[in-house]
Amino acid sequence: MRLLLFGVVLLGCIARPAPPPPLELPTYTVGKSLHPIDDRLFGAFFEKATWGGEIGSDAAVSMTTGAVFPEVKEAMDWMKIPLLRYPGGTAIDYYPWYNLIDSMPGHHGTRPRNAHVLDPDQWGVVESDGRMGLHEYMALCRELQIEPHLVVNLGEAYYRKQPDSLAAERMGADFVRYCNDVTGPWAELRAHNGSPEPFGVKYWQIGNETWLFEGLKFGNRTEAAKTRLTESIVAYARAMKTADPSITLIVDGAEGLGDGARAQAGELIDFYTFHAYTPWAIRDIRRDTTPVRADTLDPAEVWQGLVAAPQIDAPTGNSKLDPWAFEQLPADLPLAVTEWNWNGWFAGPAKPARPANELLAYGLGSASFLHALLREGDRVRLANQSMLVGTSWRITGIRVDTTEAERPVMYPSALVTGLYSRHHGDQLLDYRVERAHYYAQPLQLGNIRPAGRVAEQDVLVTADAEAYYLHVLNRAYAATRQLRFVLPEPVAETYTQYVLSDRVAGQRSPHAAIEELRRTGAGRTTVITVPPRSVSVVRLARE
Repeated sequence: MRLLLFGVVLLGCIARPAPPPPLELPTYTVGKSLHPIDDRLFGAFFEKATWGGEIGSDAAVSMTTGAVFPEVKEAMDWMKIPLLRYPGGTAIDYYPWYNLIDSMPGHHGTRPRNAHVLDPDQWGVVESDGRMGLHEYMALCRELQIEPHLVVNLGEAYYRKQPDSLAAERMGADFVRYCNDVTGPWAELRAHNGSPEPFGVKYWQIGNETWLFEGLKFGNRTEAAKTRLTESIVAYARAMKTADPSITLIVDGAEGLGDGARAQAGELIDFYTFHAYTPWAIRDIRRDTTPVRADTLDPAEVWQGLVAAPQIDAPTGNSKLDPWAFEQLPADLPLAVTEWNWNGWFAGPAKPARPANELLAYGLGSASFLHALLREGDRVRLANQSMLVGTSWRITGIRVDTTEAERPVMYPSALVTGLYSRHHGDQLLDYRVERAHYYAQPLQLGNIRPAGRVAEQDVLVTADAEAYYLHVLNRAYAATRQLRFVLPEPVAETYTQYVLSDRVAGQRSPHAAIEELRRTGAGRTTVITVPPRSVSVVRLARE
């Protein structure tokens, strides 16, 4: 819903100019560029989920019509998703890619209804009805002009189900050939399945969360398992880049797991990846170190804890990513965060602390997470927010009712990322802040830690050749705030402010809405107003 608010100008013989804003306003003096902002940071994860009754991307397809829900397609188009990761996720390391297509010689004529079957000895889970196959996914990417991003089954080699060279060909290189070959048997099979033109997939990830493979789990890791992982990754990287030298390869780099592969085949690896989720289960709540009863907590205090994710930088009070990834991963290789989200839930004795409109709190927590990612844009160049489409998980971006009694709707976590993808600059700018508002955050909420000083307004400034963009997460539970920005140059007097909050009824979402507000009064010094519990993006056009 677009709500246009026009200021009222009063004319009269005694009209006087508005007084200047009070001097105690928080003031942000904007400076030079810190680093570029890559559009690929606003990617999404189209996961085939594998536990808890969640089916993920398959839910995008209507059981009634057999087509992608129009509301899902419209929401994805609005989000301006640059790249879309598919199909897994944990499951991908336990089933062959060709379960996603029809007419696979020697295997099946019609793709299996249970398109991804996890190893019962490993996970004991079977999910999915296979509605969102490879061709459906590619057609959606092509229609919405989204870059596809695929993950390949590394478990086939790591668990020695096949020799490394054979697994690398069948699970990796053949997958690349099916998608990208112009001529030959794989191109002919793709054409037989309805897609004569190559898919042209550039981004490929080898395996998913290999730190959870047997022998590689933290605290139970062996040198033999690390060697095994290296052998598998190197075989895949060589086979896949032989099949198509132009592709971009992404491998797990966390905790040194990619070091061996990089030492042997570093020229073939383009990105290291790690995953970032917070806060996980909130089962008991502590104030500093003392347990507290959930039903005695102030809702504002819980809210302001939830939106202080994933961590808080002590000097600035702003959000930051856990520093371990940057301490462990080499500085000379670009990083990808191929899964991230504010991912949490209240359980057990903590349930009474669930705030009203908790989904907006989770969405604003995602905004805090997104700010942390953008601050690392000099190293992190690519990211995928999970979970784009789903039926039950509260981190879902686009929620689908499996009975189809209700139409799909957007959750605030998707609205936040779409808002930023649509409105941001290509450079992150430095600023100096004076008189900022802070609050103490004493609660331990899952993995969200207490922080002595949290910025009540978490601010980013980005810019491109046409405009400056002020990104403000207002963590204040009940307070409307005014902020002053001093820019390096004058800007046009009229500007646009996009406000994500729950203060107006939503058309895309019952939980929040984005207002598009036309404002006046901008200049080199500009004062903006942000409502409580909100995210604003202010676009100031360069003169």
